Amino acid sequence: MSDRKFAVIMPRRVLSCWFFGLLLLAACSEQPVKNKTQLEVRPQSSSRKAKPTEPPRSYRMADNQNSLHLLDADTRLQAGDSQAAQKALDKINAEQLSPELFSKYKLLQAQVALSMGDAEQALKKLEGMRPAVLTDADQIAYYQSMAFVHALLGDVLPSVRARLKLGRLLQKPEQQKQNIVAILDALSVLPLETLSGPSPIVDELSGWMALAKILKQRNVAGFDTAAQIQQWRQMFPGHPANADFLQAYLNPPPAVQQATQESEQPAQPPTPGATIAVLLPGSGSYASAAKAIKEGLTVAHRLAASAAPQMPLKYYDSEKDDIANVYRQAVSDGAKQVIGPLVKEQIQSLAQSTELTIPVLALNHVENLSKTNLYQFGLSPIDDAEQLVQKAKRDGQQNAVLLTPDTNQGQRVRHYLMSAWQAAGGAVVRVESYDPKQHDFAAIVKTLLSPSVSVNGQKQSLALFVSASPELARELAPQLKYSQSSELSVYAMPNIYSGRQNPVRDSELGNINFCDLPWVFADAYSGPLSQQAVQNTWQGLSDSQVKLVALGIDAYNVIGQLPQLAGGPYAGATGRLSLNNENRITRKLVCAQFKGGVPVASGFIE
Repeated sequence: MSDRKFAVIMPRRVLSCWFFGLLLLAACSEQPVKNKTQLEVRPQSSSRKAKPTEPPRSYRMADNQNSLHLLDADTRLQAGDSQAAQKALDKINAEQLSPELFSKYKLLQAQVALSMGDAEQALKKLEGMRPAVLTDADQIAYYQSMAFVHALLGDVLPSVRARLKLGRLLQKPEQQKQNIVAILDALSVLPLETLSGPSPIVDELSGWMALAKILKQRNVAGFDTAAQIQQWRQMFPGHPANADFLQAYLNPPPAVQQATQESEQPAQPPTPGATIAVLLPGSGSYASAAKAIKEGLTVAHRLAASAAPQMPLKYYDSEKDDIANVYRQAVSDGAKQVIGPLVKEQIQSLAQSTELTIPVLALNHVENLSKTNLYQFGLSPIDDAEQLVQKAKRDGQQNAVLLTPDTNQGQRVRHYLMSAWQAAGGAVVRVESYDPKQHDFAAIVKTLLSPSVSVNGQKQSLALFVSASPELARELAPQLKYSQSSELSVYAMPNIYSGRQNPVRDSELGNINFCDLPWVFADAYSGPLSQQAVQNTWQGLSDSQVKLVALGIDAYNVIGQLPQLAGGPYAGATGRLSLNNENRITRKLVCAQFKGGVPVASGFIE
């Protein structure tokens, strides 16, 4: 039997591993994302010097126009703008490139094709280059891309062979472990007869296939897995899948083991007529937010459907009728799960007026609301505030001042920040609010920061918690910077960052800290529906809508496994997701700091 086209029957957990190298994210690179490109332009005499805040690069290009276009394409691609990257590549005369630069050119072309979902075109570009002339970091990117492309095309063994070469380049144990998991998960979809095929030589691939054959049968009654593993070790001494790794792989933590066993059950086709009902407003002030969420739901459903049959999404306009009637209509139409409503008032009305006979994943949070079969999931400022406070406490902060807008939402954010900070043992020494329509913050900043001088005249360390939109933050930051000292650290709610990189306009944001969705940081979320992977989905949305695409992605992925969230976290686009005792999905976020106008992630707060 051919090894081709097995990707279409992968369960969701396996499919996610196939996307381990999606779009050349830097998960397997020794360098962080900002330094992952390994070419360097020698500046021309007329070039302006780079700002000190810009990350250093190590490019080695001839000093010509093609080189500059190549660098521009690389930079645009890293920033998530594939269309601009392609325009830069179109300006390059490939015939004038050296072999090394020509291979880099082909690699970038493949990256662009991947970001646009064109696996066949990406494969053509990758096959037209010489990876041996690339730097180590670009070779990693090449083999990641090659593995991912073959996986998308359903070519299992070529994908695995690319990962074998990738494994020889990876240095960190965790990176190697992730690659090993991807290899075994890829081989697990092959039938036993393929894994049992005769091998003319005992090499690394035959060792992987023999191991995958054993693991595929470990749940078969009477199969002695331990004895087979021992025999395998004797036949393949020194194989990358070493004893320590196998022990962890075969004996995962209980919560992980349960989730794995459930995900490995044969995929059952959905009941005819069964649907997932989505209750979102088609008009009114929430319609634009609903549009972004719908985009996320759609791409997540499309990806899952490529691996196994899925219940179709059926959309209902929550503004057309009383929400209870909309819910009952969805159930009558055959809905087995419900995503939505989005509006808080509708969530409360639904809970108070209707018995929920099927699970409802509401896309917002109403405090002190609990009901059987009701789960609440949204980009709640409660999680945002708690994560920001944890970041400040880990930095050693004790005294804080708060600056929030003089609006209803600003008052809620202020309450969440104060509650979280005081619960963590911190002291709030001053609170100020501002009019979002004003532009001069000088007087407020002066008043707000006066506690930084103690009674004896000595300055004390002070944390400033601020909530501001990107536009207001860009106006506030220079005035804050004028009064800022080494004793002041600024921590902003995630609304300071829209999710779109804008280094020029955000250059004034200095060293402001914030915590946000993993999805908005290329090196923090490596799922198959990363921000770069679905950029065509969100590029036409407004800044206030971008992050809601990630909410839609996660909402679709967790709707079918809500009870499991209570047993262990899910690595989602919007955070590490868990279910608390009030049936609210909580989020752990990734923290970052602006450097040169670009947010640089530091990781989750553990």
